[in-house]
Amino acid sequence: MLPSSANTVIIGGGVLGTSAAFHLTDAGHSDVLLIDQGPIASGTTPQAAGQTGYLNTDEFAFKFGQYCIEFFETFEQRTGRAIDFRQSGSLRVALTEKYQNDLDARLQAATGRDHDVEFISADRAKTLVPTFNPPDDCRILLIPRDGYVEPKSVAVAYTAAACDRGATVHTRVEATGLVINNGRVTGVKTNDGVVETQWVVLAAGAWTRNFAQQLGLNLRTVPVRHQAFVTAPITDVTPDQPIVRFTEPQLYVRHEAGGLLVGGYGYRPLSFDMNDFHRKFEISALEADPVYYQQLRDQAGKFFPSLGGATITQERRGLPTISPDGRLILSEPGGLRGLVVLSACGVGGIDRSPGAGRMVADIVGERTPWIDPGVLSVDRFGDNFASDASLRAQCEEIYAHHYHEIY
Repeated sequence: MLPSSANTVIIGGGVLGTSAAFHLTDAGHSDVLLIDQGPIASGTTPQAAGQTGYLNTDEFAFKFGQYCIEFFETFEQRTGRAIDFRQSGSLRVALTEKYQNDLDARLQAATGRDHDVEFISADRAKTLVPTFNPPDDCRILLIPRDGYVEPKSVAVAYTAAACDRGATVHTRVEATGLVINNGRVTGVKTNDGVVETQWVVLAAGAWTRNFAQQLGLNLRTVPVRHQAFVTAPITDVTPDQPIVRFTEPQLYVRHEAGGLLVGGYGYRPLSFDMNDFHRKFEISALEADPVYYQQLRDQAGKFFPSLGGATITQERRGLPTISPDGRLILSEPGGLRGLVVLSACGVGGIDRSPGAGRMVADIVGERTPWIDPGVLSVDRFGDNFASDASLRAQCEEIYAHHYHEIY
């Protein structure tokens, strides 16, 4: 039975909401309730590639990413729960001078912090990834601390660890609104009654913007479709091979169950208004874009010839949320106390989840944030992108240049 009250209610059981639940309970917050309209990790989270990457020339992103990668490296020690994390490293490949210079900047950022990052030859890259056929004139940066994780295992582990620390989880509970008194959230309306609360963490994934609209909030975030595919096992693909990321064309290739998982950006970006879907819509029912898949396979096949004859065994489709600057949205909105908005995963919800959860715990605990909170503020866009048309256009543009911006 749904409790009638809780100190903190988290709306959303994806990887961000479950990380918030863990970090809150791990920081000593009691009476934490997490609700979701479906099972845990049933939205975009299980559709993710689950890649972890921290190396960035942006100071904020580097610091944020550093916490996240260290968290994944010590996940079981921190939470008491195991995940399927493989720190296989990554190869970042640049084909043109513009993005080759970006690799120099990344190497410099890593060297200044004593991180083991280096340029490698095409021959060494072929040794590390036997099915990879790099162009002779490309530059390749090896980042050993990068890796990937089975995405659903992360949300499930966060949930279990939060419950170990006293959190309560109720699935198949739909949040329908908030109770607000004198500019402060005092309750969550659900299809199973009202839960009185001091704090609400809104981490409802693709539905976050629509939920906030009924509160009079115009969040600057929209869901944008991301797609990937997985092949049947391919000869010479190894479990320990590094991820290969191409700055241009923007695509990534990594091991998955003996085959290859291939995804990319910039191919036919499309945002959505969740009000256009029926009420019981689930992310797993998102319609495929076959043209996207063909373009992605054609581009990746130039560097991985074995994809030409490979059988596709799985298609992944999700609706990650994007902001106009590619960063998370994570703060209390001005004029409404007690609500923490957690959105705009930027096709990196798995990767960013440890830092996001820690930030939530700082806000609810009213502690000095561990990282500059203004960078992620809900209100940072001011009056910009106030119309749906301008917001969706900008977020689609950010998605289309994913590897050219924050990452």
